[in-house]
Amino acid sequence: MLDKRQQKILKAVVYKYIMTGVPVGSKSLAESLNLGISPATIRNELSKLEGMGYLYQPHVSAGRVPTPLGYRFYVDSLIGRTRLREEEKEAILTLFSSKTKELEDLLQETTNLLSRLTSTAAMVIAPTLRRNLIKHIDLVRLAGEAMLLVIITDTGRVEKKLLDLEPQEQELDLEAVQGYLNRHLQGKGSDDLREFRVGKGMRDPRAVRLAERVAEAIRDILTQEQYEKIYVGGTTNLLRYLDEEGRSRIESLLRHFEEHYFLLNLLGEVIRAKELTVRIGDENVFKELQYFSLVATPYAVGEETMGTVSVLGPTRMDYARVIPTVDFIAKSLSRTLEMLRG
Repeated sequence: MLDKRQQKILKAVVYKYIMTGVPVGSKSLAESLNLGISPATIRNELSKLEGMGYLYQPHVSAGRVPTPLGYRFYVDSLIGRTRLREEEKEAILTLFSSKTKELEDLLQETTNLLSRLTSTAAMVIAPTLRRNLIKHIDLVRLAGEAMLLVIITDTGRVEKKLLDLEPQEQELDLEAVQGYLNRHLQGKGSDDLREFRVGKGMRDPRAVRLAERVAEAIRDILTQEQYEKIYVGGTTNLLRYLDEEGRSRIESLLRHFEEHYFLLNLLGEVIRAKELTVRIGDENVFKELQYFSLVATPYAVGEETMGTVSVLGPTRMDYARVIPTVDFIAKSLSRTLEMLRG
């Protein structure tokens, strides 16, 4: 257990190192902390903190640098106590105020904004189509023998597929087929479509056949994704604070970013935990991340977790700024999806 003076000194060391990237010495701490103690006393406390594993000294004449344990203490002291800056809050609210964006565009813009606000690499896992319910179906006749199927889901996703009209279907009233499908399939998911059969409300066998083909196409679309889609932005931010050795680690990490399963495994724990998670350095399961920190939180519609919002950056990231930003964006995304679902 750390006493109050040690806690204050440790927080100051972590904060100063995050802000400057320079090992923190006793003299600079004595000048910035109003503790009424000498640099010699602070030096003694720094030695104790180093002995307890919270700090380390790169070399004898240098100041101290936080260890993952030191960062962990600092982060735990921040949880629930940080606030978003007003200009950042305004930027996020502006993004989510648009009622016209398709979900794919919104998630990509969310990722880009998050990476810009936090100066980290940002990742957003989109809701899998298997969790989507049908909100509206459009059938649009195109030139020749083609028809465009447009599906709008309750999470705002828009999926499109071209279908060929058979010769006997080309004179059909597509609006009538569209209306029938909307009446019977709104609010349904992929599992419901397995049992769907056109009933007595449609008498023309050609229309029945077309409606069943469209329903089959919708089911295929809603079940086609084997993996969730991940939006990634700002990976070059990972290069910002690193030395040459660190750059080689980044190159290895960026190669893993191209592997879909790596990111899903990385963020799977957050989906299961259903709460904001911070993993610092070697707290991360993957060895590729032992020099980085992950801040991630799920977003949900009601009680159902839909995906995650997360950032990855150096252990020397500005946690006081990053944590509330990730949290506020996830909550804003949840509210937007809830409004879309109606």
